[in-house]
Amino acid sequence: MGPLRYLAILYFIFTYQDSVYGIENLRAISAGEDVVSRDLNQILRKADLTGAVSFEHVFEYGDYARISCRNQKINIKVYSLSKEWSPTFYYALQKLGFLFPHPRWQISPTREDMLKKCGKKYSWRPALEYRGFHFHTQHPNEWVHGFLQDKPDIASDTIRWLARNQQNVFDLTLLRMPSETIFKKLKEPFKLAKSFGIHTGVTVGMAFHQQNAYKLVSIIGSLSDDISRREISRNLTLLLDNIDLSYINVESGSSEFTPVNYDRTLSWLNQIAKIAKKRNIKVLTKVHISSNQKNKKYGNYNYLPSYASPEVGILPHTVFYYSLNDKKAPMYGNKNFHDMRDFMLKEKSKRRTWYYPETSYFIAMDIGLPLYFTEYLRARSEDMKFIHENGIEGQLNFTTGHELGYWLFDWSVALYNNLDYKFDPMIGLKLLGEDLKVMKSHLAFQKKHFTDEQLVSVITFQNFGDEIFPAHAIHSRILIKNLVEDKNEIEHQIYKLARALEEVPSTEKILNQEIKSLLDITYLRVQHALYVRKAMLSKKEENLRLASQTREKAQTIMDQFVEKYERYPDAKIFSKHKNLSAYQWGYGYTARNLHHWEREEMKVKDQEFSMFFMNVYDPIDIVF
Repeated sequence: MGPLRYLAILYFIFTYQDSVYGIENLRAISAGEDVVSRDLNQILRKADLTGAVSFEHVFEYGDYARISCRNQKINIKVYSLSKEWSPTFYYALQKLGFLFPHPRWQISPTREDMLKKCGKKYSWRPALEYRGFHFHTQHPNEWVHGFLQDKPDIASDTIRWLARNQQNVFDLTLLRMPSETIFKKLKEPFKLAKSFGIHTGVTVGMAFHQQNAYKLVSIIGSLSDDISRREISRNLTLLLDNIDLSYINVESGSSEFTPVNYDRTLSWLNQIAKIAKKRNIKVLTKVHISSNQKNKKYGNYNYLPSYASPEVGILPHTVFYYSLNDKKAPMYGNKNFHDMRDFMLKEKSKRRTWYYPETSYFIAMDIGLPLYFTEYLRARSEDMKFIHENGIEGQLNFTTGHELGYWLFDWSVALYNNLDYKFDPMIGLKLLGEDLKVMKSHLAFQKKHFTDEQLVSVITFQNFGDEIFPAHAIHSRILIKNLVEDKNEIEHQIYKLARALEEVPSTEKILNQEIKSLLDITYLRVQHALYVRKAMLSKKEENLRLASQTREKAQTIMDQFVEKYERYPDAKIFSKHKNLSAYQWGYGYTARNLHHWEREEMKVKDQEFSMFFMNVYDPIDIVF
């Protein structure tokens, strides 16, 4: 046996050893060659290139691919002994020119373009061992329909998108529905994911009953140690024995803002980890960013997992588009996310630690307005670089949906994991062929005005929760009812909006019309917010008329946008409909009709500041 074979054996052994000392890896799975071969054939058929590309998997040390050509046909030879062989293959496919920005959008090269890559070698170097997405099915999105309702094609398209973009982990939130239905719905998509070498998980609440969440402990049980232990044992065992999982993601508290007894919570976490370990299933718990839950003994309720068994992993969660290191991130009562960053770094050597950021928040902040924040590109790329440099094992990115151009943010996050791309915030735009000088001007504008000058708190909208509990506002802001009484603050906001409008970059040279339209709408909102605030000071009727005209201009763009770019018509993203979430409409419904824009106008026009005025949220359904 030659030295290379010994080296290969050692590489294989260490590849499947614990990724962090004392912390076990997820179960060993790897993509099947037959599955990847069928997927390649599907890709080639869609590109009208059937038979043009083939591949071989060579069991040798490396994680690299060589491109060879013969008789106008291309062969990808993948050298790998590890679970990374299929990401290596898909990276080579990407270098040939195949791109998958959205689960239902494939960009394909010509045969001539592919032949130019003959003789090339591409090495696959992931920034993180575990990288993927949390599909937040507590929001009314395509994945509610795809994984939990009756549109399984959406689920399979999404899983293929993950594989083709070198992702290897995902989960979704289980909702309140019969357990047997859950098991039946998830069987085939989770089987498909596993065949691609993708780890599957589910998010469940312990006693978390917010937004129709599936939970292990009843309200009565949450008040009793004995009852809750029995409920966890029974309900978790049923779940783990009927869904093929690599891990579970458990939610603490009864909501994001309300804790359960601290000692009881710790007992639950340890019990869940013990039950799961017997089945070789890992446990992680979400560490919320809320700041209002304190205890003399334990401190911040959200940091309670630091007292739990090392078998309990953590998902330090940040919200919206802010990064871990931004000086300003005034959300949920925080000044910034530095405490969460420091907690993550402190715990990373003690337990499994995956960072848990967002690319869409939803509730009156971004995708549902619609506002298109390129700040997501900056923040997520900065964070990916930071966690890579600090030895964080993985990242699970929280996402609401892929419509309304938000596919760009999720696709870019997937691309950031490739070390060859050097955490370039604009790598997705670069691959799409955009003029980077043009796009850089938009990123710089939004960073300066939306984040540094905090115009984001002016152009986004207060929601029902902000109005009920202003002390727990999602984002620090002055409510409209208070703003109309504060002339100095109105003038200050008008000044900042006017100054921003003077510097809005042109969108004319943006090639992707979907992105262009969304940026146009975003900048119209800046103009709209200016007119609404001017109406608070003087010439109320005239300025509200100008605000309405601006909204109607945005509405015209929005109508054309939905007609051209709706990719999930069966999921009814842009309309009212019954679904399993706490929202009986899709996340694009309030974007389609610019509901929040009109609500702000009407509040000022009618001086109507009730939380129930033009409200689209059902607080009972959301809370319980």
